[in-house]
Amino acid sequence: MELTKENVNRLFSECEWKVEEWPKGMTSLEEAPEAAQLFIPLSNGMNIACFYPDKILAYSNTISELLDQVPYLSEKTGISFPMLGRSKNGVWTEDIYEIQKLYLLGVVSDQLLALPVNGRMAIGRIPKEKSVVDIVSVDEKGEAKLLAKKLGDNYYKPNN
Repeated sequence: MELTKENVNRLFSECEWKVEEWPKGMTSLEEAPEAAQLFIPLSNGMNIACFYPDKILAYSNTISELLDQVPYLSEKTGISFPMLGRSKNGVWTEDIYEIQKLYLLGVVSDQLLALPVNGRMAIGRIPKEKSVVDIVSVDEKGEAKLLAKKLGDNYYKPNN
């Protein structure tokens, strides 16, 4: 799949668990079904975003294909956030919100990581064989519960 605004939007929309899709009467993320919640480490701290884990898993290779088209994005070379708006064919977007969609897809599929480098945030690629994904839910008391863990291609259910 080519890295374009349309393709990123389509993929993000397919994977996102929108508030409008929540069961009627549900008013907060804490009431959401456990499998739909993922903690995402954003560069400015921890945040919660709603994605369907099964869809993120199903589209993991497609997300990887899009990220492969970003120049200089690798395990060894960190890039700035705006550089995610570039592709090997040129600029696919300059809209920060569109770039954020690609970034979130990369983070939630455990393929991107933001680290501080010389006082700035650098985004790097996590090789598939080194990736670890925690699928977590938050109960009504605000306590986090580990639902599953992924290491490379293998998924593990925690011992409860």
